[in-house]
Amino acid sequence: MKRLLPFALFSSLIYAYDSIDLQFNADGKLIVPDTGSAFVAGNGELAYLQKVDLKSKQTTLLALPDNPIMYSLGKLAGHQGTQAFVLTEQGIFHVGATNAHKLIKTDSVFEFDTLPQFRYQTFTLDVNGDDLADFYLPGVENQTIYVQQETGTFKSIALPLSAKTITHATEQKLMISHTLPHFPALADINGDGINDLMFYEEQAVRYFLATSQGPNKEPQTLFTVNNNSKQRIEKLRDFNNDGYPDIHTIESLSEGADKEKDLDSESIHRIFFSEQTSNGLVFKNSPDIELTLEETSAIANISDFDGDGLNDLAVISFDIGFMDIISIASAAMENKEVMLDSTISIFKGKTNNQFSKKAASKKSFELAMNMNNSNSGTDKGIIFKDFNGDDLTDLLIRSDTHELKVYFGDEKRGLSRRAKRIKRSLPESSGDIYSYDLNQDGKEEIVLKVNDKKEGFRLEAIHISRN
Repeated sequence: MKRLLPFALFSSLIYAYDSIDLQFNADGKLIVPDTGSAFVAGNGELAYLQKVDLKSKQTTLLALPDNPIMYSLGKLAGHQGTQAFVLTEQGIFHVGATNAHKLIKTDSVFEFDTLPQFRYQTFTLDVNGDDLADFYLPGVENQTIYVQQETGTFKSIALPLSAKTITHATEQKLMISHTLPHFPALADINGDGINDLMFYEEQAVRYFLATSQGPNKEPQTLFTVNNNSKQRIEKLRDFNNDGYPDIHTIESLSEGADKEKDLDSESIHRIFFSEQTSNGLVFKNSPDIELTLEETSAIANISDFDGDGLNDLAVISFDIGFMDIISIASAAMENKEVMLDSTISIFKGKTNNQFSKKAASKKSFELAMNMNNSNSGTDKGIIFKDFNGDDLTDLLIRSDTHELKVYFGDEKRGLSRRAKRIKRSLPESSGDIYSYDLNQDGKEEIVLKVNDKKEGFRLEAIHISRN
């Protein structure tokens, strides 16, 4: 790693940054599974996957099988550290510096010609508590788990959970579409010390209990919403950062269940916090948080911004006009980013998961968004983390092509009145701005994946300290 600039001072913010040169094309997402390594895929005439040793600052090009579709990460029996696994139409391969070894011969719903690029997509998880990577492959009729044995072999288990199928018939043709189940979340539902598999759909959360041998084949229902209501389960997400998945539901308040929602309509957001007890994972019958938000607003973050021990609420709102709608549609078709006027509002927490009605602080900015990416703020140049080690949540935003802004957590306002600025060339896409606690010092580093036209791809880590 070469030190580009020992220290820089701008607007009362002291930071240092280092860089690692990447040896090959690296247009995929940066994945950092642990403090010692990172992985990044690339596409060109060939597909690439390189592993970065964050301690020695060396990069290694991994040997890929023919026609790779996607890769995921995990541990393999008999091998040290995080390993890479690649899915092809022929099966799943373990890839190293010199060769690709087929672990499983299997079919999947993913085909080489239907996905535009080789990329990272999670299909590994630990379903039996042995810390080894097991594989999850979705399907139309059922979902298949390949459980890794201590010998490095795999045993398959088919879970009786099918895809959602919709048929649309016209005089000219019949169209059938399948929506695959979401990738499962892991949580110890029955309190036996082994994480179980949780799946959610619009009206229910279902689970499969797991043992040291893997998940059983009997689905059970954990949570449901009324089929006749306009409430739907939006996602499973750890909102309060306790390591366990919470349930987020949304109920539209627009008139008529079948009417399209307009930008002025509102929805009720409900958060059900999970609690890990000696008997397993527990949810209350009533929501812990209930908010009414406009359709152009969303919950961005729930954490402690002011240090009073209570969770505060960050809401992101978008100012969307007619021309913005056209721009969004065009950008989505071309898989490009679109600039939108945005505001982050911080509402201070009260007891019993209530929040002040008046925002303690508001930050307005233009936000570059790729509408085809996930809903995660890290895809949009917004990150809520502790960057200076004071145990308060800070806000990082990308303000323009050459500037990052950091608003530190503040006891009075939730976020500092003025931003601290970091001036430098930034990645073309906001999706290449990340944060990781690389040196395990309790605060996040800002990590950039930059493509320099002269020098190629490189990683830059920005370490922040505060006066």
